[in-house]
Amino acid sequence: MEKLILNENNVQLQTEAKDWEEAVRIGAEMLVSQGCAEQSYVEGIISAIKELGPYIIVADGLAMPHTRPECGATGIGCSLITLKEPVYFDGDKEPVRVLICFSAVDSESHLDILKMIVGFVEKGWIPEIAAMKDQQELFDFLNKNSNA
Repeated sequence: MEKLILNENNVQLQTEAKDWEEAVRIGAEMLVSQGCAEQSYVEGIISAIKELGPYIIVADGLAMPHTRPECGATGIGCSLITLKEPVYFDGDKEPVRVLICFSAVDSESHLDILKMIVGFVEKGWIPEIAAMKDQQELFDFLNKNSNA
C-alpha cells in the first residue's frame, strides 16, 4: 500500500527548515504542486496550528499537518518530508523530524493515507524513516517491509 501512496514527487528527505512553520510549508506546498490543494490550504494548516496548538503531532517524532477540506483541498494527496534537524512546535517539547501532510475532500477519502501513517507508527518505523538519506532507501525499505 505505501508504495502506491508515496513516490518521487511527494517525498523529500533530510530537508532543512528553520522552524515548524517552514517545515509545514515545505510539506504542504508539495500538495499544491501535486494539484491536491490550493495555496489557501497551506495557509489554513498554519493558521489552525497557531490557533489550536500542535494538534498535528500524532506520535513521537511525527507530525501530520492537515486542515479542513473547505480550506482549499482539491483532491486526495500526501507528502512526506524528513528534517535534517528536528523542529519544535509551540506548546510541545518533543522534537519532530517526520511530517506527513495530507489533503482530502471529505471525511473518508484519505483513509488509505491514515492507514499508512498508523502502520508506520505501530511498526516503530518513524525513527528509521527520519534517518534515511535518500528516496530509494525509503522506497526499498517500504517495499521490503510492506507485508511485515
